[in-house]
This record gives sequence, structure tokens and C-alpha cells, in this order.
Amino acid sequence: MRADVLNQNSSSYDGKTRAETIFEWDYINCAPPVLSSFGNSATDVYADGDKFGALWPGPDGDLYPSVASCVGAFTAVGTIPNVDGTVPATDTNATVAGLNLQMDAETADNTGVEIVFSGSQFGSKSNKIVAGTHTATIDVTWNNVDWTDYDACAVGLRKGIEFETGHGGILAAASGDPLYTDYVAFGNMQADMISIASALNDGGRTYTDTGDNPAANHNHRFVINLDSDGAVTYKHISAQPMKTGALAAPTTTAAFTFDSGDVLVPYMIVQGKNADSAVYLKALKITRSPSVAGHSVA
Repeated sequence: MRADVLNQNSSSYDGKTRAETIFEWDYINCAPPVLSSFGNSATDVYADGDKFGALWPGPDGDLYPSVASCVGAFTAVGTIPNVDGTVPATDTNATVAGLNLQMDAETADNTGVEIVFSGSQFGSKSNKIVAGTHTATIDVTWNNVDWTDYDACAVGLRKGIEFETGHGGILAAASGDPLYTDYVAFGNMQADMISIASALNDGGRTYTDTGDNPAANHNHRFVINLDSDGAVTYKHISAQPMKTGALAAPTTTAAFTFDSGDVLVPYMIVQGKNADSAVYLKALKITRSPSVAGHSVA
């Protein structure tokens, strides 16, 4: 599928091809996600790398699966992911509410969660995105009072393999082996810096400071686009209601292209710095095109 048939400004736009939505959730129009369980060795206690699942009710009654891996230990004093705050009928850029993904970061450094959406961390019919075949978009809105409290709060695409809990720490340091051989991530990294990070074939590692910063006490929206040739581009906007605003490219960007045939999964990484600072997921939508046979229709 070529991106030009989906672009309404292209002469090749066919007027009918639509991207398949493989994940869609927001804190106003959807019920909170349903967790599979919370606790492994004891109630409300997880070790580093322990996993849990969640079903996310979509705005049209669909259910979207996800699998999550704890980054660092989660103790009984941690915050279980839940919709916190007063939920309004309409979001504003300063509404302090959403799905709280703080985890155990209120009392412990370098803790958080990585989530793979819509299916398995290895890539399944419901969530695999094949570079060179699919186009895809990840569109997320977060809210946080102080972005310096988070080493990593980013979305991206990575090769479908088992979770690596040290990934967020490398993004925060902007140096070293990111543990995923092929990936791209975009968001708040290195604490209060909008950054792009990537690796290709277990090399070609890049960590790019875009020169932009997230807006404290306000929303920030990040969008990653994957073209059918495997190229990745980025847009964002701050201080706008969720899912709205005129998106723009970062001040400084970084060229990146996945190898054709790479099987990718959409993921999110949140890693905190021992601060009582909730980070609220307000909205997330993931699309791919063409649709995958045996899953769902466009």
C-alpha cells in the first residue's frame, strides 16, 4: 500500500482506501482499561520484567488487547494504572486527568512500564506492522505537571521480540545499547527534552535532541508516521486539547528508515524519577494500512 493513495492532497488519492484502526482509546469516550491481574509474587507486587495484560474498550465498543512489562519492581505503595482526576465532557490542554501510568515512580527511581498495543510483543495479526508493506501512524496525547520528573515518556515502533526492561534507561541516558536491535522512539526523553531515538540492525544508534521541550502543566501530543518505504517522520504540538491542534515537525529531526520486511510492533515506554508526579495518558490511536487478512476490516 502506497501512502499516496491515502493522502488527500495527492493526485493518486483514490478516495476509498482507509487505514485500519488497530487501537483507539481516550479517557473521556472510553471506559478505563480492564487489567488481567495486578500482582505476581504477592498482591500488588511485581518484579522487574513481570508482565500483565489489559483490554482497552474503544469508542465504538471494540476491545483492544495489550501486554505490559514492569520496568523495575512494583510495590504495594505504587499506583496501579487507572483513570484518575475529574473526567470532563470535553478535554482542555490543562485538564489534569487521564490514565495514570506513574506506576512505582512516586517512591522509586527508574521504574515504570513498557506497553505493546493490540497484540503480542512478538507481533501478531492484530498488531504487526511490516516495513516496506504497511503504512502506520501512532498518535498519542499525554499530560504531566513537570516533565523533568520522567526520564522517558515516548511512543514508537520496535522489532517484535521479548521485552527488555533496560531500554528506558538507555533512552534517558541517550547513550549505549538500547537493547532493541531495530526501533524508533519519539517523545519526552532525557527529562524535559523532546527527542528522537533509533537503531537499525543492532547498530546505527542515534539520539537526537529536537531542540523542543514539552509544556509543563499542559498536554503534549506526539505523532509518528511510517511510510510504505519504511521511512519514519515525526510531528508534535503542545498545549492543545487531546487529539487537536496544528501538528508540526520538530525543530531538529532525524532521518530513519526501517529495512523492508522488518516486523514491528507499536509500543510505549514510561519511566519515572522518584517523584510524586502523575503522567496521564489521555488519548492513543494506532492505524496501519493495508489491513491484515484474518484480523479486521478497514
